[in-house]
Amino acid sequence: MQALFFENELVLKEIPVPEPAAGELLVKVLYSAICNTDLEIIRGYMGFRGVLGHEFSGEVVTQGHSLSGKTVVGEINCSCGKCYLCLSGRRSHCTNRTVLGIAGRQGVFADYVALPAENLHVVPESVEGPVAVFTEPLAASVEIFEQLHMRPLKHVFIFGAGKLGLLVSMLARLQGLEYTIFDIVPEKIAFAASLGIHARQVGDLKAGEKAEVCIDCSGNADGINLALSHLWPRGTMVLKTTVADTAKPDINSIVINEFTILGSRCGPFRPALNLLERNLIDPSPMISGRFSFTDIIRAFESAKNPLTHKIIIQHSA
Repeated sequence: MQALFFENELVLKEIPVPEPAAGELLVKVLYSAICNTDLEIIRGYMGFRGVLGHEFSGEVVTQGHSLSGKTVVGEINCSCGKCYLCLSGRRSHCTNRTVLGIAGRQGVFADYVALPAENLHVVPESVEGPVAVFTEPLAASVEIFEQLHMRPLKHVFIFGAGKLGLLVSMLARLQGLEYTIFDIVPEKIAFAASLGIHARQVGDLKAGEKAEVCIDCSGNADGINLALSHLWPRGTMVLKTTVADTAKPDINSIVINEFTILGSRCGPFRPALNLLERNLIDPSPMISGRFSFTDIIRAFESAKNPLTHKIIIQHSA
């Protein structure tokens, strides 16, 4: 099968179709998308070498299973189910986990991918394949609201009007929160505003303006200190950014102001699919371009443009 392989550079090459292990199913990839994490990996994040990609929708081709022939999306953390963390309900932090296209497991920028059946979720018929690809980042956005109860009258600042920041803002709006999203790029602010999102430029943010919750989706190692500077004492800082160059937060500020720091990563797929099915969240305006799989290297170049949102890859039918 064809796959996009990363080893110091991106190369399209032929590799064997994956052999599903016990409990796994083979999925034909129909659509995939380029995530900021993919861009960070080719800059050195996680030291991953192999087939990239973790956002996808596809069709189960393994026969004789209840999911056979179904269109699915897949959770990216593959756990052992036996270690202390799995048994204590923290499967996404499994000691022995592999992570789709990120750590120890071949990703979805290929014709086929193998995943545990328990990781797969059926896509509702009303949700088109390119939209279903947003399930993983939308689930990661939902996770924030699972981890942290935010009172509607407490202002929330979201830093970074990229793909994740926009999804988080849509959820904040849906929940009736007082929120504002900030970015340094005027075009990103204009795009967010065109979606009905309350958006402002970072340059217009005064030193004394603060929020009870700051959510960093900036994708920049320096974003955390900017967010911390606009957080009220005893406020909560939610960190979503992962980058190749690790951040160096102001530890003194955290201690003196008694900030709560909350790391937030992957999230629940079923609520995300429900939001897409009911059209409560519509991410389709965020699709900046569509490329065939054979043109995926050019798609990566397009995805590097800071004004680009989601790039969709259409695999062979």
